[in-house]
Amino acid sequence: VALGVGGGFYDPEGLVDRAQMASFLARAYDLPPPSTDYFSDDNGDTHEDNINRVAEAGIALGIGAGFYDPGGPVTRPQMASFIGRAEGLVEISP
Repeated sequence: VALGVGGGFYDPEGLVDRAQMASFLARAYDLPPPSTDYFSDDNGDTHEDNINRVAEAGIALGIGAGFYDPGGPVTRPQMASFIGRAEGLVEISP
C-alpha cells in the first residue's frame, strides 16, 4: 500500500498529502481504472490515475471547481472520512 519515497527510503516522519492518500487508498481497496479525468490541477502528477480512481469511487470529491489540491495536507478527520467512504465500497464477510 505504501511504497516509500524512492531511493530505498520510507520517510517515517514524513507527512501525507492528498495525492499520496489517493494512491494508498486506490492500492488498498484495489480500485478499478477510472473512466474519466476528474480534476485539472493534477495533470501530470505521479498520483493522477489514483486520484481519478478515488474520485470515481466517490471516496474523495475534490475541493470544488474541478480542483483536487494534490499537494494539500490530509487532516485526521479527512482521512477518517476517506476511509469511511472506502469501507462503504467493500463487502465485509461475517
